[in-house]
Amino acid sequence: MADITLSFAISPYDRVMPLINGQVKPDGITLDYQGAPGGGNRIFYEQIKFGRYDLSEMSMSSFLRMRSVGWPYRMLPVFHNRNFSHSNIHVRLSSGIRQGHPEDLKGKRVGIADYQMSLGLWTRGILQMEFGIKPEDMIWCQSRGQHFSHTGASAEAGLRAPSRVTIRHAETDLHTMFLRGELDASTGLTIGLAGSNRPVGLERTRVDLSNNADVVTLFADPRQEAIRFFKKTGVYPPNHCTAIRESILDKHPWVAISLMEAFEESKRVAMEHLRRLPPSLLVFGEHMIKELDETFGPDPYPYGVKANAIAFDMAQTFSVQQELTERKQPLDEIFPLEIVYSEERLAATG
Repeated sequence: MADITLSFAISPYDRVMPLINGQVKPDGITLDYQGAPGGGNRIFYEQIKFGRYDLSEMSMSSFLRMRSVGWPYRMLPVFHNRNFSHSNIHVRLSSGIRQGHPEDLKGKRVGIADYQMSLGLWTRGILQMEFGIKPEDMIWCQSRGQHFSHTGASAEAGLRAPSRVTIRHAETDLHTMFLRGELDASTGLTIGLAGSNRPVGLERTRVDLSNNADVVTLFADPRQEAIRFFKKTGVYPPNHCTAIRESILDKHPWVAISLMEAFEESKRVAMEHLRRLPPSLLVFGEHMIKELDETFGPDPYPYGVKANAIAFDMAQTFSVQQELTERKQPLDEIFPLEIVYSEERLAATG
């Protein structure tokens, strides 16, 4: 039987590169890699609005929203771009927010690229769960446009913004708003990384805040706050999942298992390479890998429904709490049935 061909769009993550470059190939499938036009954020926008790709990286928060209104994709439990976003909130000290005092965010203006994005879902959810700060306690300022954004594209599908929160649309980028004193805090702000001021996809032009002493992280040690949260919950928050067109699964149900096996093998190859040859630019690479293992175990990016059950349930809980979705959706409405059945079989055989 000839291979079926799937258009495939995803950021070039190290764990996925063996799939992208052909070192790993899914059984019975040829992947037509399209790159990541405009970055992941534009991929998500065009998937929501146009269903452009058969297989793609996808915002998990946007997936949950769109699936709730019948979006014709299912989620492979292959998660990308995990992030402890709450630990990387930046604040303007002159706004009266004290470092180490999340409660000072109440009543403040908080910048975010896209309100419904997964980074926002996790940030708001963890602030409420850990520190008692609700989304409606803050004023949200979205830097992406009212229409050219995940939130805007979802609105065209009939999904409205939560009723309890105030969302404003920025006229310029969040960095500039910090300089003007128009924002008090921001989640997802990138400061001080080489090349980070270059806009990608849906982003606006950025200005450099790396030498601005007034802008600091909410937590003095973001890394330690992230580790604290992980040790307490066991969750390394996944921002992006993998979406597969439902009509393909209807016609070829075996595709789900073939892709899962290929993603797993691709990750295995990438991790083996990392451990054998740590990047030379990371001067203390071997020590960093050892520390990573001590904190997260041998695989910080587990795939599968069961392996991510706690994180996925937490994401669904936050989505309902924040009025982004009306209910938690059963697993058999989200994931390909062959994946659910396969994990049931594995559990039964022990």
